[in-house]
Amino acid sequence: MSRFSAHWFAATFALAYTVLLVLDLPLFHYYPLTGTLSWHPLPEEFGPSMHWYGLLAGAGIAACGAAWVLKDGYLPVTVRYWIWLAPAAAMAACLYVLRGFFGVS
Repeated sequence: MSRFSAHWFAATFALAYTVLLVLDLPLFHYYPLTGTLSWHPLPEEFGPSMHWYGLLAGAGIAACGAAWVLKDGYLPVTVRYWIWLAPAAAMAACLYVLRGFFGVS
């Protein structure tokens, strides 16, 4: 019986989200003014798009795949104690990429 690995899910989700954010590759676009979901960017008449939902979905798919395929047994015990560094590093990278929104240039 396969077992879902929370360690691999957390690390993969954080890293996949960061990569998708940096490369600006959301799975889909959401246009809140019209309530429209689209697989590709739409013209300006639809208003600004929200990428966040598409980024979460893409990172979630990657993380679920990794968590189902990779098992905790693949990680040495010492690495399991340090796996938290992956989400922490991803968060720092996201803050760096989004620094313009915080007024830091």
